[in-house]
Amino acid sequence: MYSANEFLTRVNLMKAYKENSRTPILHSKKVAVVGGGNVAMDAARCAKRLGAKEVYIVYRRGENELPARAEEVEHAKEEGIIFKLLTNPTKILEGENGMVRGMTCVEMELGEPDASGRRRPVEKKDSEFTLECDCVIMAIGTSPNPLIKNTTKGLETQKWGGIIADENGLTSREGVYAGGDAVTGAATVILAMGAGKTAAEAIDEYIQKKNAK
Repeated sequence: MYSANEFLTRVNLMKAYKENSRTPILHSKKVAVVGGGNVAMDAARCAKRLGAKEVYIVYRRGENELPARAEEVEHAKEEGIIFKLLTNPTKILEGENGMVRGMTCVEMELGEPDASGRRRPVEKKDSEFTLECDCVIMAIGTSPNPLIKNTTKGLETQKWGGIIADENGLTSREGVYAGGDAVTGAATVILAMGAGKTAAEAIDEYIQKKNAK
């Protein structure tokens, strides 16, 4: 069982796809990715390319409510990702040696819109079933750790907790840079990596100016 961030980092940056990788990952046969955003699509497509025979996107709302971009959804379908929509996981099932053997899910139906404006998913009565899988990747939305803003004096944040930074990643604290979802909210891994490169250049320039004084 992985978080999507760990899975994608190990696959792409730490080259876990190589046989001699120092940070290998399990080459699963059936993968369930929980979530419906762009990161969920990234994780599902990576799992498929690593050789999984079946990869599921498990999302509690319908296709119209998927937060991922339409092209991301379309590309995932083209690669054979199976969409288990209006499905909500309730329990991860443990098999031998503590490994995942499946996931208990319930079917959902859409009710009235909630605060986000999307129709709220409501559990169907007596709809529980087991989805067989040997790997689960959690790609649900998260917000920045509240400890960051609560313990970092002078660091300005958005109302929802996101760190405020300029186009180079500079925050309200001198010499402190930020990027990725902690600044923009949920987005793609590519955008986060781009923000990291931009901030790295700005940090290098900042350090050189400090050393020149």
